[in-house]
Amino acid sequence: MWVAFSTPEGSGFFSAVAKDERGNISGPYMGSRVCLRFRRAQDADLLRPYGMDGHVIETPGGDYRFRTFIPRNHLATTMHNLADTMNYPNFKDSIPSSDTALLDACHDVWGIMGDLQPGGPYGMG
Repeated sequence: MWVAFSTPEGSGFFSAVAKDERGNISGPYMGSRVCLRFRRAQDADLLRPYGMDGHVIETPGGDYRFRTFIPRNHLATTMHNLADTMNYPNFKDSIPSSDTALLDACHDVWGIMGDLQPGGPYGMG
């Protein structure tokens, strides 16, 4: 799951996958834990007030430089709290203009995902 989010404190992005600390993707405990992966350490810090309580480790050789492993229900709590505090009518407009890297990335993703829709963004067929 990819999640781009915006809070009053700032905006960020993470990827959530079913994977444990040893890299296992199956087994008796996989249903209870998830790995949150971040490109920027600050994005993990932004989630702490919303329920993300894992210890973030740096993995310089990984596809995501920062990650944490948390109980699945903590991810659910974090997502619930983010949804409860959402107060913007347009996600991209909620990203601080000073965060040009994330803003540019979200605009790029918006356009690319818009191409999935017949006629592209704003397309009618």
